[in-house]
Amino acid sequence: MTIINKINWVLTWLSFAVAKRSLRYRLKGAGADFLQPVKTGAVNIYNRIDFIIASCKNKRVLHVGFSDHPFTRERIANSSLLHLQLQPEASAVMGVDIEKDALLAYSSATGDTNVFWADITKAYPIEATSFKPDIILLTEVMEHLKDPYTAVDVLYGSFDNGTTVVVTVPNYTALDSIAASLHNTESIHPHHYWYFSPYTLAKLFDENRFALQQLHFGMYYQQGKDVNMVMKKNPYNGDCIMAIFTINKI
Repeated sequence: MTIINKINWVLTWLSFAVAKRSLRYRLKGAGADFLQPVKTGAVNIYNRIDFIIASCKNKRVLHVGFSDHPFTRERIANSSLLHLQLQPEASAVMGVDIEKDALLAYSSATGDTNVFWADITKAYPIEATSFKPDIILLTEVMEHLKDPYTAVDVLYGSFDNGTTVVVTVPNYTALDSIAASLHNTESIHPHHYWYFSPYTLAKLFDENRFALQQLHFGMYYQQGKDVNMVMKKNPYNGDCIMAIFTINKI
């Protein structure tokens, strides 16, 4: 880390400390009525890639939106494609994606044909449902969908009771979002339709059909990079929300 970056992180820490103290009044009176606790145990912040890979170790994994379109070729070339990083750790990995060109590009570059086209707002292919995954990865997918509620309905109806679903979505209070708002702009991918919070994500994966097992925050780091102390002290301002649900059909 450069000296300038270190100075900026120290200033960020000081800014958080001042803002936390100066805005405390907003959490009192009428404002307190809208405070929502996170409905899970301990909340931490992790390197997103490391967390996902650790969750998938020795599991059968169905990876939704695996191609990282439009960066498929670039991610393969620099070895940063999550789908490839999962394969040495999981017991089996299958991918589904709606981008046909990305599917072809991936299979052509890697020789892996265990990937299939799917529109998850309509149906999963028979190959995916018969795969009987232990874990379904919905990482940075839900925010791209015009109708995420329908996608959740299809997911619930397609897979077995007890199947684990790992979801990551951009965090509405991410540090980048705060920084952008203070400069009268917005930090968002142009293909996104939604922001999420822990509360709204739990509404989407409702408690009548999904059991929330864990909820944490993540940083968009490459594999192996540690989360710095400033973000560890302020996990709710991480880049993304990471939740683990299980399908509940009992």
